[in-house]
Amino acid sequence: MKRSGVLGLLKSKVAGPLLAGAVAAGASLLKHFPVLGMRAGTRRQSRRTLTQAPAGLHRRTGPISVEAALVNADRYQLALPPDMDKHLSTLLSASEPEPLEPVTELDQMRRSPTSVCFVITVDRDDRDALARTVQSVLRQTDPAWEIMLCGSVSLQNCIGDWLDIDWRIRRLLPDAGTDEIQNLLRAPAFSTCRFVGLLAQGDVVDDDLVKHMGRCLANDPELDLVYTDEAAMMEDGAVISPFYKPDWSPEHQHAVHLVGRFLAIRKPLLLNLDIPGTGSREADEYALGLAVTRAARRIGHIEDVLYVRSCEHEPRPGGFFSSEGLEPARASLERHLACEHPGVTVVAHPDPGSLQVKWPIPEGLEVTLLILTAMQERTVPGRGRVVLATNFVRSILEKSTFKGYRIIVVDDGHVPDDLRELLSAHGHTTCTFPREGEFSFARKSNFATSLVRSGVALLLNDDLEVISGDWIEALVSHAARPEVGVVGGKLLFPDGRIQHAGISTGLNGSAGHVFLNSPSASLEYGGYASVDRNWGAVTGAVMAYRKDFFDRMGGFDERFRVDYNDIDFCLRCVDAGFRVVFTPHALLYHFHNSSFQRKHDQGHERQEFLARWEHVVKRDPYCGLHLRTICAELPNDRALEHASSY
Repeated sequence: MKRSGVLGLLKSKVAGPLLAGAVAAGASLLKHFPVLGMRAGTRRQSRRTLTQAPAGLHRRTGPISVEAALVNADRYQLALPPDMDKHLSTLLSASEPEPLEPVTELDQMRRSPTSVCFVITVDRDDRDALARTVQSVLRQTDPAWEIMLCGSVSLQNCIGDWLDIDWRIRRLLPDAGTDEIQNLLRAPAFSTCRFVGLLAQGDVVDDDLVKHMGRCLANDPELDLVYTDEAAMMEDGAVISPFYKPDWSPEHQHAVHLVGRFLAIRKPLLLNLDIPGTGSREADEYALGLAVTRAARRIGHIEDVLYVRSCEHEPRPGGFFSSEGLEPARASLERHLACEHPGVTVVAHPDPGSLQVKWPIPEGLEVTLLILTAMQERTVPGRGRVVLATNFVRSILEKSTFKGYRIIVVDDGHVPDDLRELLSAHGHTTCTFPREGEFSFARKSNFATSLVRSGVALLLNDDLEVISGDWIEALVSHAARPEVGVVGGKLLFPDGRIQHAGISTGLNGSAGHVFLNSPSASLEYGGYASVDRNWGAVTGAVMAYRKDFFDRMGGFDERFRVDYNDIDFCLRCVDAGFRVVFTPHALLYHFHNSSFQRKHDQGHERQEFLARWEHVVKRDPYCGLHLRTICAELPNDRALEHASSY
């Protein structure tokens, strides 16, 4: 008999009676165990409602409370938390209602591109919170999931209520304890799924989480980690504080716990992984994130809020650490990095609750400061009428803490006597750029860099002034790392507003400064201008790179005479597999548009840029579709222009 015939016989002879028995068992369950029976009935009604609902409207029924919607078994539909839909714009538009068919065979799970095990640690006797969490998994529109419930002996009754609801809900160990990370590390030995991830008691996941995980893996089968955006759910059920994350950004993960939740981890990454306890749950989870992101081949990001944390107080989006978790997280990061980078130190910043890695600077490294100038004068508040280059050089000499740098002022043929004497007195020099024809920032930058023998070059506009004394160290420590291509700093207008904190493609139809004109005294969204992180590009007004790397990349493309040359250089570096790092710890004033009065984008240069970088203009991986609106430039009544470099 053919295999299909055997299967058909089994289904007719065995599955039929089993299904009939299941119906009878369901009736008995409702009669003798009404609570469990009502739960099962609620799930069936939920499936039916989802099947019949119109596209885009099947997720919720209205502004009802979370507790009532998810715990009360008399309701006909299990709705998502109120207000959650407004954070799902990217994926919701493409969502379609799907029937939630009963899963009776393991093969139904195997047909999905991937499968996800939700490890839920029951750490308190709060049955409503557990019901809210488990039911959010029961609503998944892709059946390829399982739940692993963990808890101490005293909480087994709370866990046992769910074990006969669905065969995909299992108990890890009767004495698993309440340590989330250790339970996650145990789960791969028992899970039938390909990926595992933490789901805290009281938190909820979106109906389509597993489905979108599958799509993500279908597009890139080599992903070992996938993380989503997240938000907070208050006691009244309101969903607030969405944390929209960039695609994978290693420096950002060092500064805060970027990947957060939901984080799906391929099982082999957890086998034999040892995560020492720190005494802090958030620091333990951060240590886990550090370990698995180091081991992963590829890391994916689903750009929408698919995980909602239950919170008593409104959180600050950004993955920042609490005061209790900051020091344990700092120690974890320092241990994590010291294995491969002896001499590295990590500094904790209580406000905003972030970490800063201070990478060791190789002994004897040559550091050259290249100041491009036309020797223009300007009235600067509090300083009077000054030659900008002279003012900048004085601030470098007076405030910089780094020792052993060399300054080369790249002029256009004229250097004031007082500046020449100032440079000479400290062992520095000038060099004249042989300018021919129209001004070209790209050509002048390439000429300046050709003057550097080796080591790290800092390309600088002359209309700057030092604020943080260790600005050179902050730039050079990153630029000396072989995996980093370009490093940029944070620039402020004289009144304290942000002039530069990274550049995102897609702003202004091509590229623009993130958070332009935002006040630097208050924390911007996600703290994205206040921590070390990755962007696609930084401004040429302050740009650090290794001399040999610059030569390898061919320098600035001189077809971009005025516009986009710095951005194009950075994007070519990223395209070649190197990272662009922004650090707010290199802090300077920028007397904007003094070096070169740029009137508008050069039309042909803009067209060339858009033709070359269309894919990142459509979506910047470091500033996705949600963040593009949040990080956009703010209007300024003085109509400051958003030049990329000048």
